[in-house]
Amino acid sequence: MSEPESWPVKVYIYDLSKGMARSLSQAFLGKRIEGVWHTGIVVYGEEFFFGGMGGIEACSPGGTFLGQPDSIVDLGHTQIPHDVFLGHLYDLSQSTFRPSCYHLLDNNCNNFSSELAQFLTGNDIPSYITGLPAEVLSTPLGQMMKPWIDAMSVNPSGGHALFPQGNPPVSQNIPPSNTFLTEASSKQATSSGSQTGGSSEREAVSRGSGTSSEAPGATSQSPTGSGGSDSPGNFSVNSEKESQELEPIIYKEEIPSKKPFLDDLSDKLSAKEVSLVSDMYDYLGTPSPSWSLCKEHVQTIHMVIGDGRMGDKLRGEICVLLQDLVLVEDFIELLQNEPTKLINSVLLHFKELTDNVQMSLLKVLTNCCSHEVGHVFLTDSEGGEQCNLKLLCPDVCVGALLHENQDMYSKASSLVYNLCRYQIPEDTQVEVGSAILECLQKDLPETTAYNLMTGLLQLMKSNEEMCDLAGVVGMNCSAHQKLSPRLRSLCDEAQTMTAL
Repeated sequence: MSEPESWPVKVYIYDLSKGMARSLSQAFLGKRIEGVWHTGIVVYGEEFFFGGMGGIEACSPGGTFLGQPDSIVDLGHTQIPHDVFLGHLYDLSQSTFRPSCYHLLDNNCNNFSSELAQFLTGNDIPSYITGLPAEVLSTPLGQMMKPWIDAMSVNPSGGHALFPQGNPPVSQNIPPSNTFLTEASSKQATSSGSQTGGSSEREAVSRGSGTSSEAPGATSQSPTGSGGSDSPGNFSVNSEKESQELEPIIYKEEIPSKKPFLDDLSDKLSAKEVSLVSDMYDYLGTPSPSWSLCKEHVQTIHMVIGDGRMGDKLRGEICVLLQDLVLVEDFIELLQNEPTKLINSVLLHFKELTDNVQMSLLKVLTNCCSHEVGHVFLTDSEGGEQCNLKLLCPDVCVGALLHENQDMYSKASSLVYNLCRYQIPEDTQVEVGSAILECLQKDLPETTAYNLMTGLLQLMKSNEEMCDLAGVVGMNCSAHQKLSPRLRSLCDEAQTMTAL
């Protein structure tokens, strides 16, 4: 009779103070403490932890921005099956360890690690970790700081929420396949959106009354799988008509050469995960695939983007693949239903990413909302503030528009253009419009100014408040209208609307 399968269980221990607690605690607290501890439980090849924003999250071991742990403690082995473990995690995510239940002293990552360790092995994590809050509060300074500490939380970026919006765990059973592909019919948003050939930079199609050179890799064309739909969801007839008149901006860059990219990833990912990335190349290179990608593929993308150890080069290259994937309607449906909520998570942690990764993701978002299905996905989601794309996407857009980096707000202008082709949620229109107006006060390249003026006009046509705001703040038309005839036309139209 064969022995039941077992898995090693370890606790990864991180000192958030990076040694400062050890050197300064005696002077400030009157007693020496060795560190300010964050912990995660490593089992089944992943690290699990609890934070104040994402709730229960997972990542590759040592995969958060904290890097490698300061120490590792072996807790033993567990024979609990993975699916039973996930079910237990889900129960915890709905009760004791909901994001709203996080408390830095009373219900933190270490309490979660303690609960998980005992469930898996019967052993607890070291007592010096779970006893730290009481030790700090026993000091006069600790008591004085308690009201401030109560409002704090710790949530290392780099992980992904396991159960966003309360979704239960998805079955881990994968059909027998070397490539982890699920059978499905694939509806292509555009045949050109899924091809891997072609030049790395294509000429921009002219829009409006003038021509311009677009940002490298960006083209204007409409995905054929979505533009002909009769019902644009909650969009008005007028906004649908406007969207048909305005050709979308689509970034179409040459995807990274397959073998060098996979070789680079092989140093960072498991063989199975590298195989999943290879699947994405095959999928994008097949004109009409009879199969579709599945959640494991999305989770691998999530792992690369969310792990700072990957470096900007690999994260940017996986984003180029994602740019093409979000042009496919089947893939948008997968993003809506896969458990890690890739897009929600990267937008939630957007400000923690490097500028280069942020700009790569802005191009992904621009492509995603270039067609109706993707636009609805980004602007018509439900959920709380921390997981609602309807709120997260405009917030990211506004932050990028107000960024000091010209490349950043130029990329954001393309996103604004595509977002405003359809009507965006009314409760975000003024916020986005205000950011557009502020950005228009700068000296801008012609294409950036054109994208912003086009988006602003769309907002003004659907929201009278935006006309009033544009009239008060001003649109810097005296500078922009000199850049091209098409901008002069847009400025004239906008000034006419503010004068009404």
